[in-house]
Amino acid sequence: MSAHGVVIEDDPDIRRDMVAPLEAETPWLKVSSAGDGMEALEILDEGPEPCLALLDLMMPVMNGLEFLDAARERGLGSKLRVVLVSGYGQLASRVKDPDVAGMLSKPFRAEELLDLVHRHCADGARS
Repeated sequence: MSAHGVVIEDDPDIRRDMVAPLEAETPWLKVSSAGDGMEALEILDEGPEPCLALLDLMMPVMNGLEFLDAARERGLGSKLRVVLVSGYGQLASRVKDPDVAGMLSKPFRAEELLDLVHRHCADGARS
């Protein structure tokens, strides 16, 4: 495996629905998952640096915006591309953050998820 992606989602069913197709369809991608922003920071601290974070906005403990701020303050994820995953499309579209590379609306199709990974972690697919 030559690329790493992280799914940050508090709903265990949605998290499973994101991780399962990634593990099945992108064998070149190591997939980590976290139930909140604090857990995700621990993953980033441990490395390797992910090429993509699929980030839910609305989570307990540390929400998506707090995670972005904390990751930036810690100097984590310098090459990390973040895609917001939200059922609140209007809210997510208002997020203006230089680290946010896109948005995936809930509910989503597995093909949309896989397309994002191929677009943002394409180097891993070729290794």
